[in-house]
Amino acid sequence: MEETSVSPWKKFVKVITNKYTIVTVIFAVIVLFVDRNNLIRWAGDYLTALRQEKVIRQYNRDIQMLDDKLDELTSDKDSLEKFAREQYYFHKKGEDVFIVD
Repeated sequence: MEETSVSPWKKFVKVITNKYTIVTVIFAVIVLFVDRNNLIRWAGDYLTALRQEKVIRQYNRDIQMLDDKLDELTSDKDSLEKFAREQYYFHKKGEDVFIVD
């Protein structure tokens, strides 16, 4: 009995030239790279969404800090006076203001 062995190269060529393999590869290339909604665009959009969510979280933290500061300023006259003196250099009559940078 004679053993017939097919070389690995011939098996590879046979699989590559199979019509189902060719159609699958063409479909994958179209979906991944050519189509309007391709994988590359999807990944870019995903990264953009992540960056925008990070910015939204930062804005929400800033808003919360400003709300807390506003509550503090509207509830206590002493804190409002301190804020006005520090930020806008307000002073009382007869008082000298020294600005040190």
